[in-house]
Amino acid sequence: MASAELDSNVTPGQLRLADALKRAGILRQQFNWNFFTAPDASDTRPEAAGLGVAILGSAYMMVIVLVLSLPIGVAASIYLEEFAPQNRWTDLIEVNIANLAAVPSIVFGILGLAIFINFVGLPQSAPVVGGLVLTLMTLPTIIIATRAALKAVPPSINDAALGIGASKMQAIFHHILPLAAPGILTGTIIGLAQALGETAPLLLIGMVAFVREYPGAPPEGFFDPASALPVQVYNWTQRGDPAFVERASGAIIVLLIFLVIMNAIAILLRRRFERRW
Repeated sequence: MASAELDSNVTPGQLRLADALKRAGILRQQFNWNFFTAPDASDTRPEAAGLGVAILGSAYMMVIVLVLSLPIGVAASIYLEEFAPQNRWTDLIEVNIANLAAVPSIVFGILGLAIFINFVGLPQSAPVVGGLVLTLMTLPTIIIATRAALKAVPPSINDAALGIGASKMQAIFHHILPLAAPGILTGTIIGLAQALGETAPLLLIGMVAFVREYPGAPPEGFFDPASALPVQVYNWTQRGDPAFVERASGAIIVLLIFLVIMNAIAILLRRRFERRW
């Protein structure tokens, strides 16, 4: 009632009428499944706003992050841990990786705006740009987790593989890497969950724009305008109609459910495949 007194679209009298119709059995409440599939709506139609475009945009970005960050991060970790010589250059690289893991996410957004949009010329508010920015932000997390998983494998396994005639590459890819896979997958899922909840870098690359049309199917859809779950929450909280606050609260719950599911999968994978040496 207090919000309706300040709202230009709904009046307290309409709310009282709706309560009376509900008590008479004419109106009923039901779960709004369209909230998950409908696109965003204008400022005058908060009841029609949904998360369809935001969920699809977040899914596209997570696909790009997974395809890019996992192989690059694992390859970099294997090189640094197994092949790189111990000198000042590798020490400098390791220090920079640790520092990048602590850099604020908005810095990656500024970097993505300067390189991918202003220099390369990729479209604003596109999942491909968001995916590239989040890949840069996720790589240090995956590299640190992968190196920790590789270090956890006992050296005796590597020595035994080399002792029976395996090459260095065979020992790594046939023995060490499969044993370190649970830790690698756990670090990857945690990195993806962190990237899913980032807002600041996506705001800087223009994903805060109002997007009503769904992006197309991949690969063309990666270059179409889209939104993301955390950006959609921010967008709805900035609108004047109090009804969008309710939409933002529902979007936060959906985002939290996705994050809880991803972290639960990481815990289950670690417990399911963890080796006790």
